[in-house]
Amino acid sequence: MEFEHDEHMRTGTCLLKSSEELVETLEDNQVQLQNLMTSKYIAHFLEEVSGWQKKLSTTDVVMTIWFEVQRTWSYLESIFIGSEDIRRQLPIDSQRFDGIDSDFKTIMGEAKNVPNVVQATNKPGLFDELESMQERLTLCEKSLAEYLETKRLAFPRFYFVSSTDLLDILSNGNNPRIIATHLAKLFDNTTDLEFKGEEKVAVGMYSSEREYVEFDVECDCNGQVKYTKLKK
Repeated sequence: MEFEHDEHMRTGTCLLKSSEELVETLEDNQVQLQNLMTSKYIAHFLEEVSGWQKKLSTTDVVMTIWFEVQRTWSYLESIFIGSEDIRRQLPIDSQRFDGIDSDFKTIMGEAKNVPNVVQATNKPGLFDELESMQERLTLCEKSLAEYLETKRLAFPRFYFVSSTDLLDILSNGNNPRIIATHLAKLFDNTTDLEFKGEEKVAVGMYSSEREYVEFDVECDCNGQVKYTKLKK
């Protein structure tokens, strides 16, 4: 069997396509080999069957970690490469991810040229490379989670939104119209803001029923996301 490929939407990087048929076939073949090993007629074919057991076992573990690394890379790529705010806030982890990004793209470029599943997954040293990437990705994820926790502690209503939504809010600090789409998750029945023309100045807010409340004072939404305590 051969791997099918997709393209990463933002970068065009080649990605492995998940296939239930491939997983089921691999499991079925492993069971068949295990049954062969219990046969009393195995002696003549022992070396060949043992070799295939080793190959398919390697394919199994490499596929598992490969898809995990690919999934994590796909999630973090737009954060550590595409978000200037995150790169400023987490410079060490951004540099670490730059190295992961380069290594991952190299592996995927080579994988595109070797479509056969057994050949691609039994490449010498591939498992160790993927394991190293997984360890470094875990460090990046941990630092990102700690960074988001500081933002939630500073503004507890951020606990109401997912990490993906919070990253979208923080990454689009200079675009209040995008941030406004998340208001309903942060504040009761507040779904949108009214802006002053093309300026980043909010003059009122809307409820989910499109009821409009005008602000007493215009709200300047320029700059990064800020958490301000309003005086009564």
